[in-house]
Amino acid sequence: MKNEIQPYLKVSRPANLLLVSLVVIITASFFDPFPNFWRVLLSVMTVVFMTSAGNTLNDMCDIEIDRINKPDRPLPSGKLTNDNARAFMIVMFVLSNLSALVLGFWSLIISLFIATPLLLWYAYKLRHIALVGNIVVAFLSALSFVYAAQAYGNISLGYIPAVFTFIISVAREIVKDLEDLEGDSAYDSKTLPVIIGEVPTRIIAAIIIIILLPVLPFPFINGLYGKWTLIVGMLGAVVPLIAVIVQLMQIKRKIDYHQLAIVLKVVMFLGLFAIFLGKF
Repeated sequence: MKNEIQPYLKVSRPANLLLVSLVVIITASFFDPFPNFWRVLLSVMTVVFMTSAGNTLNDMCDIEIDRINKPDRPLPSGKLTNDNARAFMIVMFVLSNLSALVLGFWSLIISLFIATPLLLWYAYKLRHIALVGNIVVAFLSALSFVYAAQAYGNISLGYIPAVFTFIISVAREIVKDLEDLEGDSAYDSKTLPVIIGEVPTRIIAAIIIIILLPVLPFPFINGLYGKWTLIVGMLGAVVPLIAVIVQLMQIKRKIDYHQLAIVLKVVMFLGLFAIFLGKF
């Protein structure tokens, strides 16, 4: 049974599912009183199912490229068939939108008419177009904050963390394109590294992170979050981000892009924790 479930979990990317779940729960912590349990649960279900669907669809579209870049993924390794992946993806899309429907009109609008079409458009058309695909993925990541905040009754509380998430997600998606450069080049994908080269892409990713750094203290300076956001944010986000910038800017040095992508994901987790501490 475990071996049968494992490919579905892996194709869904559990770390991503945990991240979006935390986004929804942490957004709930901004509200006083804490939102109704069932609204929180339904919001988690929407973003988890939607993320699973999107990740599965991307793996289906990238199966040939992943035979080069990531041969151990469920589809190129043969642990999951394309038909089973497609069925799983459809079920995840349906469950996501059903959860949104139960939450209410605007939740369904965001889920069915914004998130779902963007995921399909990205997978079939945009994922290998320089910067455009990166921006769409970053937008969808940031949308989780906005979605949860509106589901709880005040959409404006999701704007600031959404902006931070968007910027760091763009940088991370570019780093992931650097990681996939070999396979993308073989299949003539029009990602940023393929079009302008590895070195200019590294510089662009570093510049995006540099732009983020002076913005990070803004919510604390304006009294929107407490001191613990600043302390944890500085230690948990700024220090590793500076380390990533230094590595990216050492142009002649060969670096592990997969490792950098993991660091940026960890920074996102720590950033969520810092945001959560913002009410203290």
